[in-house]
Amino acid sequence: MSQQRLDKVGIKSDTGGSCGELSVMVLTSAERLQRSAGALLLCWLLAGITLFIPIAHFFLVPMFLIAGPVLFFMRYRVTELKQGVAGHCPECSQMVTFELEATDKLPKWTYCPSCNKSVHLVYDAGSVK
Repeated sequence: MSQQRLDKVGIKSDTGGSCGELSVMVLTSAERLQRSAGALLLCWLLAGITLFIPIAHFFLVPMFLIAGPVLFFMRYRVTELKQGVAGHCPECSQMVTFELEATDKLPKWTYCPSCNKSVHLVYDAGSVK
């Protein structure tokens, strides 16, 4: 079963900074295998479906057959999923959640969902003033 982990991060802007928490889901090897196998099977299913499309099957079927193993190994290498950062925006002082993609890496520039100002998410929470 996957574990939830919270890491301290800094939320910086031109006017100051604040601390926040990064929510990370750590995947077990069984979950990683299940996610990867799902991507592989989806690609191969699409290859089977596109087999019956005239002319397009000449490039769609090989593309899906090759993309399946590539996606399998790319998804299997992902050991943790970053879900989001929760904290106070240094610009508007409201409690906000910054949504992250699973492949996002910190430091990352993004925008506050409340005031739409630019903020910088960093791992080094100790340097936030």
